Amino acid sequence: MRIIFSGGGTGGHIYPALAIREILLKKHNFESGYVGVIGGMEEKIVTRLSDIEFMGVRAQGMPRTISPKWFSFPFVNGLGIIDAWKHLKKFKPDLVVATGGFVSFPILIASKIAGVPFVIHEQNAAMGVTNRIFSKKAAKVLLTYESAAKIDNKRIILTGNPVRDAFLKQSITQSRFKKNEGEFILLAVGGSRGALSINKVCIDLANEWLPKHPEVKLIHISGERDYEIVTKAVSQKPENYELLPYLHEMKEAFDVADLLISRAGATILSEIAVCKKPAILVPYPYATDNHQEKNARTLEKLGAAKVLLDKDLNLNNLIQLVSEIRESGNLSKMSEAMSKSRPEDVEERILKQIEEVL
Repeated sequence: MRIIFSGGGTGGHIYPALAIREILLKKHNFESGYVGVIGGMEEKIVTRLSDIEFMGVRAQGMPRTISPKWFSFPFVNGLGIIDAWKHLKKFKPDLVVATGGFVSFPILIASKIAGVPFVIHEQNAAMGVTNRIFSKKAAKVLLTYESAAKIDNKRIILTGNPVRDAFLKQSITQSRFKKNEGEFILLAVGGSRGALSINKVCIDLANEWLPKHPEVKLIHISGERDYEIVTKAVSQKPENYELLPYLHEMKEAFDVADLLISRAGATILSEIAVCKKPAILVPYPYATDNHQEKNARTLEKLGAAKVLLDKDLNLNNLIQLVSEIRESGNLSKMSEAMSKSRPEDVEERILKQIEEVL
């Protein structure tokens, strides 16, 4: 049996695809392929794995504003469909599993033409453009949120969002991160590409606030894009500040953190829920249909998180919110509420639905 996975542009599409692959590998033997954009983030992540073949295609996202890219958009994706067709003919998959992003467009078009069945997984509260285009022809459409599409419990199913196997394992005894007795650890992450507003407020924390509060440590994962900017802006790093451009073993940081500062993409929210961590969520303000704020508000209503809008994110507001959470004694209640925000049987649900197609 052979299965192709696809999804990319951000880690929010890539990691669910790899998580679904891990779910299937626990019960089935098959050869794996991964279709993604040549030179894209998915190539960097997937090629770290030894037992999956990366297949590069050309693809370009649909421009959201008037731009010269409107002229290159159809040609690049046309070439990508040809690339994907060649990969299909060579690899001969029994199934394609796509998790969204413009990266998936060429392989889904080629699969539709070739008659190869495909399953779509949507992570967000509002369905992305590529998934929406192909949802009517998919063998199964798996959803994280009910709001993404009308569920029929036959073809369109609510499963939840999978996480990588590393997040489902117990905390490891040896970690790169150490936590001293009485230390409160903040973990700031902006997603796979980083978040400039979160990075800016972390710069202020490191320069102005952390030196006066040695009992608090900030682990700041800036994203590779802004890493040099942050490094230059924090010229004298306090001892209680640790800066990383990216972290593949994210679970290690989650395990030691007391409170997270994060965007509100579906994938990282699922990882936060599995690790039972309270969070301050700063939704990306330009997300499709404002789905990140919808995600964040849902968790806020559950008592699992506090929402701080991007426009309101500054040093004073963040410090005030962190202090309120610490002093209220609600960290444990928030942690419990976060753990209940995600179904415990997500992986079993996804396995069942894909097995029906197989």
